[in-house]
Order: sequence, then structure tokens, then C-alpha cells
Amino acid sequence: MTRITMAALPAWNLLKGKTAAITGGTTGIGRAIVLAYITQGCNVAVNHLGMPQDDKHRHSLLEEVKAIKNKGIQAGDILELSGDVTNPQTGSKLVEKAVSQWGKLDIFVANAGVFKQAEFLK
Repeated sequence: MTRITMAALPAWNLLKGKTAAITGGTTGIGRAIVLAYITQGCNVAVNHLGMPQDDKHRHSLLEEVKAIKNKGIQAGDILELSGDVTNPQTGSKLVEKAVSQWGKLDIFVANAGVFKQAEFLK
């Protein structure tokens, strides 16, 4: 029986030359998407709330992107914008900033969200 081991995708530049905007991109699934896109050559405009207690996540994300680039991977670039996406102006500014920086927007990932625990049947 042959055993297949799954590993992280290598940097094949699957998204090279693309531009993405990702909301809620400094933690959790959003962060994983940001890092995967960057590794695949995509330029990413990332949104976060900008709250002081979350600053460590923003800094560590930027450091992780720098580490990816230091490995010699032809990674994409990152820019960030703070703001609450429940305010329509935040989304508009994120798109405007990405287009201003890279000339286009190919992908938009609406990832930001807050989980509010509640009883399902109530």
C-alpha cells in the first residue's frame, strides 16, 4: 500500500500578478488565506480592526510575510488598512487602496466576522 503525505503547497506562483483584498486578515482563517496568497505570488491588501490589543497580530503577520520573502520565494506584496467593515467606507477604502497600489483588484475575500454564541433553538 502506498502512503501519500499531504504537505503545504509549494510556491508555484499560482496567483502571480493577481491582487486580492481580504477582510479580517490578521488572525485565523483570514491570516491563513493572506499567507497562502502571498506565498503564491499574489499582492494582498489586508483589513483588520486596528484595535490596540490586536496590534501584535498585525505585526506578526507583517514579520511572517517578510520571512517568506527572505526565503527567496517570489512572494506578493502586502499592504494593510485598519477599519471596521460594518462601515461601508472601510470596504471602499480597502478596494481603492489596492487598486491605487497595484492597478486592479482580482479577488475579494469577505472573511471578517464575529461569532456570537447563542442557543440554536431559541
